[in-house]
Amino acid sequence: MKKMLGCVIGTVILLSSSNLCAADFTTVAERSDYRVTASFGETIDYFRRLDSASEWIELQQFGTSPMGRPMHVAVVSKDRAFDPESAHRTGKIITLIQNGIHSGEIDGKDACMALLRDIAITRERADLLDSVILLIIPIINLDGHEINERFTRSNQIGPENAGFRATANWLNLNRDYMKADAPEMRAWLRLWRKWMPDFFIDDHVTDGGDWQYTVHYTMPWFPNSAPEIRAWTKEFYDPYVRKAVREDGYKIFPYAGPRRDSIENGLGIYVDIPRLSTGYTALWNRPGLLVEMHSLKDYRTRVLGNYSMLSATLEVLNANRASLKQAIHRADSLTLAAAIGPVPLTFMPDGDSVMVDFEGYEYEVVHSELTGGTYHQYDPDRPKTYHVPYFNSYRARTSVSMPRAYLIPRQWTGQVERLSWHGLRIDTLAAPLTASVEMYRLDSVRWGNESYEGHVRASFKPVVQETTVTFSTGTFVVDMRQPGAKVALQALEPGAPDSYVGWGLWNTIFEQKEYIEDYSIEPLAARMYKENAALRAEFDLRMASDTAFAGSVRAKRDFFYKRSTFSETQLNWYPVARLMTDLPPVQPWRNTDDAR
Repeated sequence: MKKMLGCVIGTVILLSSSNLCAADFTTVAERSDYRVTASFGETIDYFRRLDSASEWIELQQFGTSPMGRPMHVAVVSKDRAFDPESAHRTGKIITLIQNGIHSGEIDGKDACMALLRDIAITRERADLLDSVILLIIPIINLDGHEINERFTRSNQIGPENAGFRATANWLNLNRDYMKADAPEMRAWLRLWRKWMPDFFIDDHVTDGGDWQYTVHYTMPWFPNSAPEIRAWTKEFYDPYVRKAVREDGYKIFPYAGPRRDSIENGLGIYVDIPRLSTGYTALWNRPGLLVEMHSLKDYRTRVLGNYSMLSATLEVLNANRASLKQAIHRADSLTLAAAIGPVPLTFMPDGDSVMVDFEGYEYEVVHSELTGGTYHQYDPDRPKTYHVPYFNSYRARTSVSMPRAYLIPRQWTGQVERLSWHGLRIDTLAAPLTASVEMYRLDSVRWGNESYEGHVRASFKPVVQETTVTFSTGTFVVDMRQPGAKVALQALEPGAPDSYVGWGLWNTIFEQKEYIEDYSIEPLAARMYKENAALRAEFDLRMASDTAFAGSVRAKRDFFYKRSTFSETQLNWYPVARLMTDLPPVQPWRNTDDAR
């Protein structure tokens, strides 16, 4: 028999010796009275022992960190369905739990180690696998996890050896889901599209103020998620989980914070954008749970509270398998049929609020004589319930219709390959195409003042224009009748918060390549000013209304150059076209090995 050795020998002895087994599988956190967390080596050793001891667990490698550490996922299934095809055939809810993306925030890892022991070794919680198959990533940011000094998390109580927020390449993985710069993220994307889970959990720890709550969380509540998923969350998930975690002794509240730096002004929450884990999974119509344990609670309380949140969530999934499967199927079907209406890109509060009791602490605003600043000093010995408005409702600020396809000129292979990492189907034109399309000119371009996640980001005002363009054979075609259509739209719509052009992946389109000497532009500008009345009026108005322009020789010369026959007409034109009509004949694009 496979995997019946571990705690003792044989099924009967295994099941009747739960105390011995539990002792053998005491975690490093438990043995240290929650003073420290397990190292990478200790963690993987623990999961390997789980694999050896239980026929319900198989530890698999799905990638390698930049420092050469193997990235693992534990597949946990009563049916021993250890591959995606077998798992989906069971009809169970495939749930991916991810830990340590910010590896100093490592509570979820220790909670998962104890939870797996209780599921598969002592089997006290074996019921959690009745209708669920688990995928557990013990640590995704492995290299950051091993930068585990005492001073990496200044706003957090324990463990003593908390890891570092970023990777060995100094990237924040939870800003990388769309651009996928990090090798770890590209490995995660392969795992995601290979398994296509039904539910996703990302374990974190907060920063911020101090209040009585141990557990904070977000779920699909806003218009960035499919309506079917939002409805399922509100009906089946929220009521049960809040009640169950409270009954376990842990106060729970959505991941909200004071508005304008004061609880008295009410509470606000935010919409996850696609660069974040749960913002990304929403694009695939999968509910994403963000767990945020409160950093100023001690490590024991946080790990046990995280355990409570995970077990309550799995109870919901077991009890509501059919309804969640139906919600996902309906949302996927509408996406494939492009029957989802305008797609929101950015969001704003709609002004609505509800009154809530928020369990916080008394605090005072302290003025620092040293820096001249102010800060909040909370008093945990003086609990206080604040009755305040909670602004938890959003509407779209900007939206865009779903095109039939995006057309990308064949020279932009780097951007297209990056799209393929998300598992998108990409074709090419089988013959030249002349078509009426929508294209964007990106006006009012501004650049970030500093590097952000290795990029100098661009901001701009997209102005759409309908035009007729001839596209050559081999032009890339991104058909929007596919499961990842929302991912493609978020990457390719310039107005989206995580568009590739916004991330600085198309910066050359903003760069002027030809130049004109002063001895050429000055006489040309004089003739243009004299002979073109409309241009003369435009220039005079600009001189009168814009003092910076009036004082800049370069700006005035550039004014005439850009309106001359020598100007580069493609400057600031975004090269991706929106095709609104039927697809022309296409042929598959052969992806790279990495894209597969």
